[in-house]
Amino acid sequence: MSIPRPGSGRISLALLAVVPAALAYPWQTTRDYWLLGIAAGVLIVLFGWWRELYFTTMLRRRFAIIGRRRGVTDSGSDTRSTALLWVKPPAADTDLLPLPLIASYLDAYGIRADTIRITSRDTSAGERQTWIGLTISAADNLAALQARSARIPLHETAEVAARRLADHLREIGWDAGTVVPEDVPVLVAADARETWTALRQGDSDYLTAYGISDTAELPETLAAIRAHPARETWTALQIAGDRSNYTIAAACAFRTDEPPAGAPPVAGLTAQRGQQLPALLAMDPPATRRLAAAR
Repeated sequence: MSIPRPGSGRISLALLAVVPAALAYPWQTTRDYWLLGIAAGVLIVLFGWWRELYFTTMLRRRFAIIGRRRGVTDSGSDTRSTALLWVKPPAADTDLLPLPLIASYLDAYGIRADTIRITSRDTSAGERQTWIGLTISAADNLAALQARSARIPLHETAEVAARRLADHLREIGWDAGTVVPEDVPVLVAADARETWTALRQGDSDYLTAYGISDTAELPETLAAIRAHPARETWTALQIAGDRSNYTIAAACAFRTDEPPAGAPPVAGLTAQRGQQLPALLAMDPPATRRLAAAR
């Protein structure tokens, strides 16, 4: 367990209370003791923590959960669009995706992708489905979109990039094709209820998201994740940045009959306490938002 690192805003607020108390030294009057007590209280509130989260962060996330309980929705964005592919590996080959090839579509044919996300769903029966989602931002491609049409065809442009990637994958032996979001299994049910550690649907359906904090040993971590017993195991790998120097973020989710235990079930995972719904919505194959930070 590590101590959370304070940000500059938290430190600045603490100084606003500590400096007046320090200047009042040697604290001989009632006013001086009030300043000292206020400073101590502020420090406890700002820097008190439990399970790697500040008390203020926990409180903010609790209120956020209450606000989100009015319904599980993902309004998406009019300035971002995701086009989806389904992919299957060659019959006589492994299912290791060609990441350098996929990453090259971060900037290809004059279209710049904000992210490329590879999402897999493994079931307890041993079945696996994999999708690749290309998310295009209008702000990053304004000139290219205007050159294609005056009405800025954002989703159509994303679909063009996805079809080109599918063609490229088929050329090297993979099966690939476009798919609409309605044909993808539902990750987050509309009637799911968010708790501090999971999304709950009914009495025996818990969906729990985790961040993957260390991507240096990602293949080993993914293998351990998929070996963990669960009704469903979802993994998401996000590629972003420059095609020649891209960054990788990863996350996973387990669907189980029982609520999650206190500690993450696999080494290298980070619990997404108090932000299960945002983390899971970002993992949904058609999502346009980025994966939540692993913290």
